[in-house]
Amino acid sequence: MGLPNASDDLSTEVEVDAFRRLFPLRFYEKHLLKSIRPDARPLGRARETTIGLGAVASANGSALAKIGSTTMLAAIKMEVMTPSLETPNEGCLGLLPLAARFPVSLSLPKTPGRPAEAAPVVAKQLSDTILSSGMINLKELSLVSGKAAWMAYLDIYCYDADGALFDTALLSAVAAFSHCNCFSHFHQIL
Repeated sequence: MGLPNASDDLSTEVEVDAFRRLFPLRFYEKHLLKSIRPDARPLGRARETTIGLGAVASANGSALAKIGSTTMLAAIKMEVMTPSLETPNEGCLGLLPLAARFPVSLSLPKTPGRPAEAAPVVAKQLSDTILSSGMINLKELSLVSGKAAWMAYLDIYCYDADGALFDTALLSAVAAFSHCNCFSHFHQIL
């Protein structure tokens, strides 16, 4: 009887991955029957979540959010712009498409679906959520009616994708906006 070696572990991992890809419904049913998730967490236990504010010194607001192994960095850059004629008392929020950038190394994910293919879907959902939630009042971005307003650019980078992509993107964006104190600061200057 020999000791287990790395090639046995690798072949088992390949077999499990092949089963997951070929029979995804059966793969997840087996886990549900055991009341565990594929990452061995009990069904009722959330992924560990951490947030770090001020991750980018050159940004006006930034945050690094991590849910489980999924890690995203959100950065906000502010620029003065001339408001549109239709909304002279409002600034603008620019969501750069994910705005999420998924590294090439994430093209072979641990979970079904390719993160790079998920980026436009997550970015659209994120944009819709932020703009419809009212968390950013575009009128607060106005500096001088009809003459000057803030354009807030939100850029999100995905460093690791292991599920909960939208949740992590939204958490990093909300945390970055909470870290961005330029709205009140620049109003005091003017």
